[in-house]
Amino acid sequence: MIIDSHVHVGTWKYPEISAYLPQLADVDAAVLVQFVGNTDNSYLLRCAEAHPGRFAVVAMVDTETHGAPEHVARLVASPHVKGVRLWAATRSPGPDPYALWRAIAAAGLVASVRGPLADIADPAFATLLDEVPGLTVRLEHLGFTTYPDADPAHFRNFLALAERPLVHTMWAGFHANSGRPYPHPDADPFLREAVAAYGARRVTWSGDWNRPDPAPGDYKSAINHVLERPYLTDEDKRWILGGASAALFGMGG
Repeated sequence: MIIDSHVHVGTWKYPEISAYLPQLADVDAAVLVQFVGNTDNSYLLRCAEAHPGRFAVVAMVDTETHGAPEHVARLVASPHVKGVRLWAATRSPGPDPYALWRAIAAAGLVASVRGPLADIADPAFATLLDEVPGLTVRLEHLGFTTYPDADPAHFRNFLALAERPLVHTMWAGFHANSGRPYPHPDADPFLREAVAAYGARRVTWSGDWNRPDPAPGDYKSAINHVLERPYLTDEDKRWILGGASAALFGMGG
């Protein structure tokens, strides 16, 4: 299977699902990820319900409210919700700053984590992971690393998080984070190190369908970006293009 692990659709800001459905000719399934500024996940749930087996949902909640952990507990009533999206710097109001993170772990959901890289690399984030040991994490867009000028110390800290077996990352975001056009050669040294640290089984893939003005054949070039990396084995490629997402988000049987 080929699974895009990070697709935005909506009734505003991003295209509706009808614009995305033709792309399923190139991929088998996708994870619909809520976009920043929207905590109403009903549209994504309707999309997943209308196309059984094709979509999983990563939702968002209002992280600044005391009721956010209870919102997470309600989200798991839907079998389509597989994760909650939030920032590495997110902390809950009240006496327990990790309350929302604990709720995500207790619900058995994935925390899909936004950067910036400096926040992911901050020792405070590693402390959070130690405080919530059962939490499964996906660090979006290779930890929001920018190529080729990422702070080396920050990137080393990002790689060190791979020592925790429940931490995953994502092969995506090159349109925003690379200084070079496809095939983004400035990203290759970082990708090679990330796969070496995390292992392909903990690297999900996205074809960046939501990048500005996507060109025809977008998925074909994004898939080839994985297939043509000489430092990946055939097994690595299978895991990155779909196996890691299937395992992490419970897709594809």
